Amino acid sequence: MTEPLHRPEADRNERIRVLHVDDDREFTELVATFLERVDDAFSVRSETAAADALEALETEDERIDCIVSDYDMPGADGLELLETVRDRDVDVPFVLFTGKGSEEIASEAISAGVTDYLQKEGGTDQYTVLANRVRNAVDQHRSKRALAASQDRLSRFIEQSPLGIIEYDETFEIVRVNPVAEEITGYTAEELVGGTWMPIVPEAERRRVAEIERGLLADRGGYRSVNDNVTRDGERIRCAWHNQVVTDDDGEVIRVFSQFEDITEREERKRELERTNSVLSTVFDTLPHGVLVEDADRRVLAVNHRLYDLFEIDGNPEEAVGADCERFAVEVSDRFVDPEGFVTRLNAVVETGEPVYDERLALDDGRTLRRTYRPVDLPGGDGHLWLYRLGGDGETSE
Repeated sequence: MTEPLHRPEADRNERIRVLHVDDDREFTELVATFLERVDDAFSVRSETAAADALEALETEDERIDCIVSDYDMPGADGLELLETVRDRDVDVPFVLFTGKGSEEIASEAISAGVTDYLQKEGGTDQYTVLANRVRNAVDQHRSKRALAASQDRLSRFIEQSPLGIIEYDETFEIVRVNPVAEEITGYTAEELVGGTWMPIVPEAERRRVAEIERGLLADRGGYRSVNDNVTRDGERIRCAWHNQVVTDDDGEVIRVFSQFEDITEREERKRELERTNSVLSTVFDTLPHGVLVEDADRRVLAVNHRLYDLFEIDGNPEEAVGADCERFAVEVSDRFVDPEGFVTRLNAVVETGEPVYDERLALDDGRTLRRTYRPVDLPGGDGHLWLYRLGGDGETSE
């Protein structure tokens, strides 16, 4: 889950650890008292020398959220402390709170990179001002840190995604491409970033893709599509696209993320399977043999019209799919001279699983059927294939 960038209520309840550095011990105690009184989220640690403050940064069990420092101190002044803190990669707000006020010091402090500069004054109002400055500095720092963490997670997701990802800005200019997108399109990120989708879309598809773009920029559609695309080498491929629109607080589109995958082989397999099924279906329906296929649970998987003709059954064979084959056998058994023997023999063949070839069956109308059985290996277990045909050579009965 993405961490929210602004959490005012949560921030109000979260502790703010302040490290206050001033060579006047009584003043540090006063500042700590007033800050913790102004905002009960504050917890203040006081030190009277830069060296002690640096040691506190190393040994403090809890993270310091803000440093408030005097400027004029023995040993090292406030800006020297700031420089050492930054050299140690401690990136927290640094507020210079000093009684030595001058334009020169303020300018030097800003150049050194202090977060805020505040001059000491008389009265207690200055502590409220200091508390607000610290609070604002910490809130902004936490927001920036949360944003950086969110952006880092997004970058990791994009880089490591198993799908191709192209990121567009609000003008639909490409601003980022991940490695999988490079692999699918054949273009490098350098070749695509700063441009549009034009190079990867065949000319005949561009009007349609332009309509998708307009829909996305209006946040009114285009979220799913399947398009023909073209690689850098000119190869025609088929891709499935999943587009996500990102809007600002005013509902304006600021980013579009397009995730896509090459489904060319999948589409070809689908078309080949459809062609194969069409052929098999035609063959199945035009066979001179009646055919019945049942699964391991003895449910009808397929039956053709020829079987219905041979058994003189009314209805549509497709409606028999899923029917109980044992009940089906009982229902048609009265067509045979020996109804009970027909059912018993069927069950025995299924039980043994032994193939049967051209077994003769006498119908009560004088005709003879020949039955062939083969066990079949199906994904859900062993199935059963039955073939029935009229007996030849002038035979009319067993």
